[in-house]
Formats: sequence, structure tokens, C-alpha cells
Amino acid sequence: MEWSIEGRLAGACNCGTPCPCWFAEAPTHGSCDAIGVGIVDEGFYGDVDLSGCKLGVAYRTVKHVWDGGLKVAVYIGDDTPQAQSEAMEQILTGKAGGLLALLFTLVEDFKGIRRVPIELDDSGDKPYFQLGRASTIPVKPLLGRDGQTPIAVHNALMSFGGERLLAKTESRFVDPDLGWDWPLVHADFGPMKMGSAE
Repeated sequence: MEWSIEGRLAGACNCGTPCPCWFAEAPTHGSCDAIGVGIVDEGFYGDVDLSGCKLGVAYRTVKHVWDGGLKVAVYIGDDTPQAQSEAMEQILTGKAGGLLALLFTLVEDFKGIRRVPIELDDSGDKPYFQLGRASTIPVKPLLGRDGQTPIAVHNALMSFGGERLLAKTESRFVDPDLGWDWPLVHADFGPMKMGSAE
């Protein structure tokens, strides 16, 4: 089944900034606890329109993300209609092919699909995102020499379709059902573009 999604993506993890996983380097603390949230501005799965869908992921590594052995939970916005939800399940678990199918080969312990509140606001001077009721993550962009423009990383291994704007956060991700409670330090945001043809 052909699919494509384009939109916005934000993430955070317990590593220093920028996250070394982007460059195939060892995580700051030996392993990486990370989350990501995406908003689909336009997209499709076959004949299902995915515009407006909200998605998320949380994962823990044993060592480096590329070493495999990941523990992963997938999240879909709790306001997602049934047809879109079923389509997003296929995409996010790698069953629909594309980049996510490759990444899912690294998963050793899949914690399932969970429906939670998901938000992402990257339009103002105080960007934030939310994954679940217990985790709202404010992010502070890291500015370049002009004091106004966020520092961008291009062509990183985990760019998911565009440049990543660097940021920091002082927050936590909590999923009480899984017993996950992680400090978050590195943050990033930017465009998202993925599809079955990749």
C-alpha cells in the first residue's frame, strides 16, 4: 500500500545537544531514552486521507540506537478517527514499508500502540509538544551568532525529511502504564517527510 506523510516533527531525549545518535556516535550516557511527536499536515495511506493525524513514539536503547535491541511504544492521537488510526498503525509499526520498516527491524521489545493526547506548537516564541497527559515538553531553541536564528543540522541520520533545529529542554517524559519516567535534555524540531517509496 502506498503512503506518504508530510508535516512537523519534534523530539527530545536524555542526551546532550545535539543527540549523538544523529551522527552514529555513542549516546551521552551510554544509552538513549527518546521521544518524538509528529503532526501530519498532509498525507495518505492508499485512499485514506491522513491530514491532521497526530503520532508519537518513545524508545529506550540498550547502547546505541543503531545496535538494535530497542524497547518501543507507539502513540496515536486519541482524537484520531478509526480509519486514520488503523492506517497510522500500519505505517508506524513498519508494516507499510518505507524508512519506518527499516527502523522497526531494530526493535526487540514492542510495547504496543497507545492512544493519548498529542500536541505540537512550534509557531510561537515558546514552542512545546505533548505526548500523553503527564508529559508536556517546553523547548528552548538554540540560537546562532545573530541571536535570532535557530541552529540547524542538515543531513543527519535521523532527520526524517528535513533540517533539524536544535533546542534544549528541562523536562521529563512519563508513561505511568509502562513505568517510564525519563529526564529530557536535548530537543529538536523541524519538518517531517516520509513515505513508502523511501
